[in-house]
Amino acid sequence: MYIIIAGGGIAGSSIANKLVDRKHDVVVIDTDRQVCKELYASFGIVTVNGDARKIEVLKEAGIHRADAAIGTLYLDADNLTFALLAHSERVQRILVKMRDPAYYQAYRVAGVDSVCDMSSMFTNKVLIELESPRIKVVTTIENGKALLVMFELPRNLPPEGITVQDMVKDPAFATDCVFAGVMDEKREQIVLPRGSDRLYPGAKVFLVVNSKGLSAIGKYLEKMEQEGMR
Repeated sequence: MYIIIAGGGIAGSSIANKLVDRKHDVVVIDTDRQVCKELYASFGIVTVNGDARKIEVLKEAGIHRADAAIGTLYLDADNLTFALLAHSERVQRILVKMRDPAYYQAYRVAGVDSVCDMSSMFTNKVLIELESPRIKVVTTIENGKALLVMFELPRNLPPEGITVQDMVKDPAFATDCVFAGVMDEKREQIVLPRGSDRLYPGAKVFLVVNSKGLSAIGKYLEKMEQEGMR
């Protein structure tokens, strides 16, 4: 894909670098000439030194042939302008980083397909990991309606571990929860587990879960760890 990113800061440069590694064609627009030079020197990323809120700069970056446009500018007002211009040029996919949730509806009106709510993500992550320290938030889904979380099975479990079907029989996994993957020391990648598969001590389990179900899962892990100590 041909992708244009507005902003060469931490978020923009990180996304650009990963996209280039995946063989996408990427152009980063930034007003800081030094940032542009460093992105090209360090990662070989094509850059345009200019203001992503101006249509002539977007045209120089090739907005007319872009498959996607990503707004990572600091201010929501600037990302909104970028999104509107990209939408006017009929870019099919528009994604933005949002700082202030008050802009959410405006982004939707501007044709944005995906909004990353930084404030809600941080708030949810802090609250969940404070109250359920055994569970780590990977990302939020649909503006916080669901969460992708990860937890490690206690290392003091019996060596034979536990099957997925035995885990899901527990009320903690009965509703509002889907197994998204598992990775353990025997596997080098995340795989989708089947009911008969065994999960061993220290395995990393990924779940898509409603936030209401997190407390029950946290208590389940605590109980599992205590039983393993006996």
